[in-house]
Amino acid sequence: MTVTCEDMIDIAIKAGSIVLENGGETYRTEETVETIASALGAKTASSFVTPTVIQFSYTDDNNHYHSAIRRIKNRTVNLKKIALIDSLKRKISQRNKLTSSRQIESLLSFINKTPDYSKALVLITAGFSSFSFSLMFGGNFREALCAFFIGFLLRFFLFFTEKFHLASFFSTLLSGAVISILAEAIAITGFINNTDNILIAVLMQVVPGLAITNAIRDIISGDLVSGTARLVDAFMIAAGLSIGSVSGMLIFGKLHLLQDANLFSVSDALSRITETTSSSNTAYSMSYAIQLIFAAVTAAGASAFSCFYMNTAFRDIFYGAFTGACGWIVFKLSDSYFLASFTVGFLSVFTNWITHRPATVFMLPGLLPLVPGGGMFYTMRHAVQGSMKLSASTGFETLSAAGAIAFGIALASSLQKIVSDIGKTRKAK
Repeated sequence: MTVTCEDMIDIAIKAGSIVLENGGETYRTEETVETIASALGAKTASSFVTPTVIQFSYTDDNNHYHSAIRRIKNRTVNLKKIALIDSLKRKISQRNKLTSSRQIESLLSFINKTPDYSKALVLITAGFSSFSFSLMFGGNFREALCAFFIGFLLRFFLFFTEKFHLASFFSTLLSGAVISILAEAIAITGFINNTDNILIAVLMQVVPGLAITNAIRDIISGDLVSGTARLVDAFMIAAGLSIGSVSGMLIFGKLHLLQDANLFSVSDALSRITETTSSSNTAYSMSYAIQLIFAAVTAAGASAFSCFYMNTAFRDIFYGAFTGACGWIVFKLSDSYFLASFTVGFLSVFTNWITHRPATVFMLPGLLPLVPGGGMFYTMRHAVQGSMKLSASTGFETLSAAGAIAFGIALASSLQKIVSDIGKTRKAK
């Protein structure tokens, strides 16, 4: 297969851009760029990736250097495209599978234009996702119904604002305001007594829990620039959500009540994320076994329905839901973010071996029940309310939880690499 210098650069950069723009990790983007370049004939290939920039260079057979840089402006989550790029990367590595640069570029264009799920389906599943999160976090049926309604409207609002290309901070600030105002408006009717469960359940659609977890993963793996950038971005989004969420209390005159009442302690704030239907909101007591089954079902529902607005391929939704349910059950049994995230990571890696699709496709939906989005939300809200000590302590526990999740995933990924290297060594012999 003959590929010109310009074609090689264009193909490698395009593939990497699709991965990074659609929620792929820094290391995955670098691996994609370098693997494709090497398969297309680069003598040496190296890349440097941040959340907004891809830099790539390689040497040809004459030891001449070639380089390119691309700015990444649009970022979303589309796990289907990440899986398709991974499949394309394997085909390019098997040189006999693809025979021309034009064929590869055609496939890249096809992947980039792969349609998302219909907006109607995403709206409905977004509502059910919030419904599931509400029950999973200990809400009663009324709160879950409100979460469904507001989750549906939030996704509709996000679709509406897409055409304005708002900065992420302003988009999330408006999202927090919409959720807060709707929740408080329902609360004054007396249909619900407390809005916190609804706020957290709906905000799981936009809270950057996964972003902060990936940031710590980048830092652990040595990508300090990317990790720091993702961390700052995550906290800016959380700040926007928290500031926006206060608007509902301001409009309905409830902010002073929150400040005068006993503010949530650190353990209270985190328990809002981890308690299931065994809380006082439940109208009847259940045996521990039934509680675990209920927790598994709600976690599976939260992960499965979230797959639609993350644009996971339909065939992968079951695996994502199963991974999410198993991770949440392990967390409920052990109260350990590390063990739960290791379970999610191990199952994702195992599914990767079976299906030959990237582990990220199963890992991101599986991590959703675990990510400390609620903790981050409370951290920033306490700061907005002026309770800086409580904000600092809650923030520390949130970062600790995110760090434990990142370590669990990192360990599972390391085991995958060790097993893969052993397999390659045996084949070489």
